[in-house]
Amino acid sequence: MDQNGGPERDKPEGGDLYVKHGKVWRWFDNFWYHYKWRTIIAAIGIFAVLFLTLSTCRRKAPDYYFYYAGPGEFSGDEQRAIVSALEREAGEDGRDADISISFLFMMTNDQVARWNEENAGSGYSVSGALIMQNRDLLSDEIMTGNALLFFMDPEVLASTQESSDAFLPIRDFAPAGTPDDAFSGEYGIKLSYTVFAFDPAFKAFPEGTVLAIRNGISALTLFQREKALENRARYEILLRRWLTVE
Repeated sequence: MDQNGGPERDKPEGGDLYVKHGKVWRWFDNFWYHYKWRTIIAAIGIFAVLFLTLSTCRRKAPDYYFYYAGPGEFSGDEQRAIVSALEREAGEDGRDADISISFLFMMTNDQVARWNEENAGSGYSVSGALIMQNRDLLSDEIMTGNALLFFMDPEVLASTQESSDAFLPIRDFAPAGTPDDAFSGEYGIKLSYTVFAFDPAFKAFPEGTVLAIRNGISALTLFQREKALENRARYEILLRRWLTVE
């Protein structure tokens, strides 16, 4: 008994002081003990996803999108030179434009057959799987993509137009006096009749490469037709700036 007549209470003398926590704290302590590293890894993953998402949202979209589709193959330096030339020629008021261009290795079935025949016995052949994959990518771009100006092999352009009816007659944009031999069919114009005719960067394109403009209006743009038309008008203005009389 203590001096007040009550039961004597145990008093800790030195050592650690233990505190009795509530149920929530005990649950958290148990959870952290068993799942600490999983929780840390998951938190890092969530942070990384949020960071990338915010970075993507803040990134400004390019002013123009372009595509190359043909049998040309380009080194890193050649691609950078082409990008610089496009930025310069797409810009206005002395400022370069922000552009994006995709390079697709593409051949028609006839071109593949001719290449394999001409190179029989060399041990090399064109990858049919790559061609099919790139055809799908080109088809997706034509159906739902952003690019409206295309640099293309004339045979690839003719084959693509036959299957998709996606391009506009290029003669409608050429300046008066452009000779007939400037055109490749109805939808392509040779690069020698563009501002890139004497640009060293564009010497990397295979001979005969043409420039074409995609319609950009389809059933998929039905509910955004006005916006699609406004966007196409921007590319039409750019195309007219690029076409010259040799």
